[in-house]
Amino acid sequence: MDNLISELKQISNSKKLTFPEKFYFSTDRKTIMGEITFKEILFLDYRDTEAGSNPREYNGLKKTNKVILQSLLSHAEMFKFLHSGIIISLTDVEISDTKQVIKYSDCCLTNGNQTRFIVLIITLLKLFSSNQNLSSINSKNYNSFVKNTFGDSPKILAILHRVSFSKISQVVAFLKDNTKYFNKFRDMELNSFLNLKVRIQVNPINFIISDLEEKLDEYSVGTMIAEANNDTQNVRTDDIFGNKYKMDLETYLFNIFNKINKDKVKIEYRFGEVSDGADKVHILTLLRPIIATGILTKEKKIFEYTNQRDPIYKTFEKLLRNKEKADKTIKVISQLIPSLYTIRKTYVAPELDLQKKNFQREYIGKATAGELSETIVAKQISSIKDEKEIEKIIKPHINYNIEHIFPVLIYRVRKLFNKSGTPEKIDFIVSEDKLPDFFRALIEAIYKKYIETKLGGLRSSLTTFARSKEFYEAGGETYIALKNAYHLKESDFIEKNKYLIE
Repeated sequence: MDNLISELKQISNSKKLTFPEKFYFSTDRKTIMGEITFKEILFLDYRDTEAGSNPREYNGLKKTNKVILQSLLSHAEMFKFLHSGIIISLTDVEISDTKQVIKYSDCCLTNGNQTRFIVLIITLLKLFSSNQNLSSINSKNYNSFVKNTFGDSPKILAILHRVSFSKISQVVAFLKDNTKYFNKFRDMELNSFLNLKVRIQVNPINFIISDLEEKLDEYSVGTMIAEANNDTQNVRTDDIFGNKYKMDLETYLFNIFNKINKDKVKIEYRFGEVSDGADKVHILTLLRPIIATGILTKEKKIFEYTNQRDPIYKTFEKLLRNKEKADKTIKVISQLIPSLYTIRKTYVAPELDLQKKNFQREYIGKATAGELSETIVAKQISSIKDEKEIEKIIKPHINYNIEHIFPVLIYRVRKLFNKSGTPEKIDFIVSEDKLPDFFRALIEAIYKKYIETKLGGLRSSLTTFARSKEFYEAGGETYIALKNAYHLKESDFIEKNKYLIE
């Protein structure tokens, strides 16, 4: 077992994928497909890397995952034919001449994370049971086993930290209650199991973005791929909603936006339908910040909804069904949409990009000076002196998703919107000359909370944190200071025009 554990540690730190046979590599360098062994996927990164962020954590032994577990135990040799395979995104891809080795800088396991964790749990339980009786496993001796086995590998520990003992114990309970599967688990030879193959598709992001007309960075492309693979396994919710309500959206909600942005920005009602190189904005980008104003929901629903597709679409579906009753609110929303889009494009997006560079320098400096000893990267950076290596560790924690930060900003300033004299316009009551400094200060406070929470170690997924009341409190003190400094008088305009969707 010691040799196998050493091999797994070596693979986890190698920054390469080794294939048992040649993989397919398309002539345009955009597609890589092949088969890879289980041991190569055990400790692949999947969250907040330069290659993107997978929004889904392992969700336990639910129905689908139980079927995967049963399949792995009963039909391991057939598994690659019974499973659709995994998808990963990689940055800085280098292909070996033999087409059997891929070197990379960062990885994001964008699809197949549930399967990977079930394979990993089986592996951990086999390693545990090689020295201790599985029936004796408890939180204390399991954690001791993990520490003794992988304590010298921070990367592996970071992956194992994502699966609580309660989820490990679900598999143990299943085995104890099912003699057939327990016997198959007991008789399984671990090395043979880890050399079984699964089909894999690789997205080489540096090759993909080289030809994109839209300017996107590696993290944005990787996260987009991960979210698309995880949020919509069948028909996209976006497509269903966009197709069904396109006419109503154009008539009642996007009418002023289209009038203002005629021939400048095209609205995408279905993902990917605008492909002529024109500036485009997806319906979700326009609708999401409306939820953050609280004009349609109770406050606690703002936190839950703004980073989920389905609840947003369902809320607007109900709104459009009640067009006559909600006429006043709909008119206000149609005026808010272009105002919020302008704030996002003019102030928030460029400021986040600038602050990312500033924060990156700041936290690399802190890491070099030994000021991150209380963070989850402390062990990784403790023995590293090379600044470039430190930068690689820090960068993923500095990355941001604008869809996480922008709704919090709008929630924070929601009482600063008011009706102007222009029939189709809503004013943001901060004077235009003060807007850059105003938004800069708030964005910095919210963004810093985002970074420091990630560095402190998330209790759950980043997406869950982005939907929490705790995150929506970010920037509160800064907002009060700005309000007092600029002598701003809050408005009840949003509250007066509210139409509550239950």
